[in-house]
Amino acid sequence: MKKVIIAVFAIMMLASTAMAADNLDRCYYSMDNNGDSVLSKEEFKKALPESDKAFSAADVDKSGDLDHDEWESYKKSIGIEENHG
Repeated sequence: MKKVIIAVFAIMMLASTAMAADNLDRCYYSMDNNGDSVLSKEEFKKALPESDKAFSAADVDKSGDLDHDEWESYKKSIGIEENHG
């Protein structure tokens, strides 16, 4: 019984850690609130508040914003393939 309780506790801890992180499988255009085809850091943070490191890593040209290609390349580099249906 003690092993079962420990196993359940471990699973709950792993699940809560996973839920705390943002889901980076987001459509670029759904985060572009003003429709200018440029994703500002503010727009990104609003959509994915726990993902500052992802924004920095995706912004390869260090312009302070993301274009569609940067975002899709970043997602692909971490194993997320674009699938818009």
